Amino acid sequence: MGIFRIITPSLIVVISLTFLFLMPVDDLEVSSWWGTYKIDKLIHIIAFAILALSISITLSKLRVLIDFNYRLMALIFVVCAIYGTILELLQQELRMGRSAELLDIVADCVGVLFGFVIFRVVYAVFPGVIPADSVNSNRRISQHD
Repeated sequence: MGIFRIITPSLIVVISLTFLFLMPVDDLEVSSWWGTYKIDKLIHIIAFAILALSISITLSKLRVLIDFNYRLMALIFVVCAIYGTILELLQQELRMGRSAELLDIVADCVGVLFGFVIFRVVYAVFPGVIPADSVNSNRRISQHD
């Protein structure tokens, strides 16, 4: 039960992003300012920052690769980049009025890096271990160890 509670936020983010990025473009209200200002890339950056942040928190709470912060970050980066690439290819293959764009994948990768920066700012460490004194819920977790 405890593990499910920890991984649920990341699962919700993955499911939500999959649904939103694979939604047919006909269902979206696309106006001229959307294309003019390339808001699409900003959406990719924000979405993948949230994804990387949620996965970083989840894996840090689960203490995955706790002594190898950079390996954990590399793992998260690669998994998110592959996920973003698969979403782009599915957009192209499913012919939903969307096309695969290399710049979307680049924006996804930038978002992942931004997620790491947010993690560092919030917890004052890189993904791997969340200090027990930084969040109340972690105190309960660390007392059971």
